[in-house]
Amino acid sequence: MKKHPNGLTLLYNSNEVNMNLLQFVKDYPNEEVCLQKFVEYRLQRGITCTKCGEHTKHCFVKAQKRFECYKCKTRISYKQGTLMEKSKVSIQTWFMLIHLMTSIKKSLSALEVSRQLDARYDTIWYAMHKIRSAMGKRDARYDLKGTVEIDDAFFVAVDLGRDKDEEIKRGRGSQRQAKVLVMVESEPVSKEVKIEKYGKDTPHRKDRKMGFVKMVVVDDLSEQTINYEANKGLNEGVVAISDDWKGYRGLGKVITKVNQMVVPPKQAMDKLPWVHTVISNAKKMTTGVHHSVAKEYLQNYLNEFCWKINRRSFNSDPFERAMCMAVDEYWC
Repeated sequence: MKKHPNGLTLLYNSNEVNMNLLQFVKDYPNEEVCLQKFVEYRLQRGITCTKCGEHTKHCFVKAQKRFECYKCKTRISYKQGTLMEKSKVSIQTWFMLIHLMTSIKKSLSALEVSRQLDARYDTIWYAMHKIRSAMGKRDARYDLKGTVEIDDAFFVAVDLGRDKDEEIKRGRGSQRQAKVLVMVESEPVSKEVKIEKYGKDTPHRKDRKMGFVKMVVVDDLSEQTINYEANKGLNEGVVAISDDWKGYRGLGKVITKVNQMVVPPKQAMDKLPWVHTVISNAKKMTTGVHHSVAKEYLQNYLNEFCWKINRRSFNSDPFERAMCMAVDEYWC
């Protein structure tokens, strides 16, 4: 992990395998090459025949840009069942958009991307949210394991359905805030491991190692809501570490062990180090890049944030992973 000049812990490794922009343009110079690669992705991941109702062997009919089932000869659009379905955006533009969103560690605004790709803002905005939604559905497949830090946060968000004449509340009940439940895998790091890795015991570094992350926008922080999300996103055998908020007191009903503690604000980074680092970084992303985020779309932005964090140390090109995600029929 590295330190940002402002003292914030960066969550991404600098040595991540990543295809740069020059290499991308070289590999995908035109629509024809992108289409050919897209077809390869689809045939590799498998295609469900709409008539047979199951994965069957298909061939690509280039003249019609359709896939044909070997079994019943039914043909479907080459985009059907993918992230690009019903989209009039070119495959090359989709490829470039996915590359930009996965290769750049920070989030990008739709306005800036629309300028770079010379495309309509609303088209790019919609496409980016489809990608973020797919990222969330991909991460929803995985349960958190081991020891998990759990906490909640309040994000600044715009309520589009609010009556303009309604008085704005302050504090936790404000209409300008969205409640987010944050869960982070966090395993202890021994003094010996720190010495082996850094050459000496480094007290300024965290005594816990961060794993996968989940962030969920919730309507409230009641015991019922927290238990529902914990049951959905955590493995049964996890050990949960949380503060003494009453909503966490029922976690023992859905997981093996709960270690609750009263955490004074000054000790938050010591007792729950990674969950607070994640919250801080996520807030900087939503307010620093996107400025004004609507409550109904906040989950999508957090999906992108978590997707990038959860693949920070994967030894593979994130573009390749995202493309497999984009053509998987499960996403929709």
